[in-house]
Amino acid sequence: MIGELGTTPRLVLDDGGRVTAESAVGDGGNIAINLNEYLLLRNGSLISATAGTAQAGGDGGNITITVPFIVAIPEENSDIAANAFEGTGGSVNITARGIFGIEFRDQPTPLSDITASSEFGLSGTVEIDALDTTAIENSLADLPELPLTTEALVAGSCIARSDESLGDFVVTGGDGLPQGPDDMPLSAYPTGTVRTVDNTTALQEPDGVYQLPNGRLVLSHICP
Repeated sequence: MIGELGTTPRLVLDDGGRVTAESAVGDGGNIAINLNEYLLLRNGSLISATAGTAQAGGDGGNITITVPFIVAIPEENSDIAANAFEGTGGSVNITARGIFGIEFRDQPTPLSDITASSEFGLSGTVEIDALDTTAIENSLADLPELPLTTEALVAGSCIARSDESLGDFVVTGGDGLPQGPDDMPLSAYPTGTVRTVDNTTALQEPDGVYQLPNGRLVLSHICP
C-alpha cells in the first residue's frame, strides 16, 4: 500500500491526528509527504508505516518526508515511526532545513520520536538530511507565565521617576513655525536688525536697489 501526500503548503496533525499505512499482519505500507512550508505534530499525533500491530510478522514500511521544517513538542509524544514487531524495521528518509522538538531514537519513548525499530527483529534505517538545530533548541529561554502590563512598564521607566525636563522644542530663525496658532507665519527671509531713528532725521523713500562694495544689495537712495 502506498500513500502519497502531494505538494501542499503545510500539514498540521493535532490531538492524535494520524497519517498511517500500518498493517496488523504483513508488511507496512509506504508514505510519501512533500510540503512547501512545514510539518507540525502536536499532542500525540502520528505518522506511521508500522507492521505487525497485532504482534505478528511483517516488515516495517517506508516513510519519505520532504519539507523545510518539522516542528513538534518533545513532551507531547508525537511520533514518526516505521517499526515492526517480528519482522525488520522499515525506513524513514527525511529531507528538511530544520527539525525541532522531535529526534531519532533507537526505540519508542514517551517523548516525540523518529524510529524504525523492531521488537524481535532487526532495526530498520533512519536517514535525516537536515541542519543541526541542537544549539538553537538549547538556547531557547522559557517566557514568563505572567505578561508585562503597561502599568509596570511606566512605573519602572525614567519618565515616572524623574521630574527633570528631558528635551526642549524651540522655534528659531526664519521659515519656522509661528509662535501661536493665530500668529502670522514667519518669513522665510531674515530682515536683519531694525533700528530706530530720532525725530530730527528726515526720512527719504528709497529710489532703487544698489550693490555695496562687499557685494550686498540694499534698497536705498543716492546720498546728496
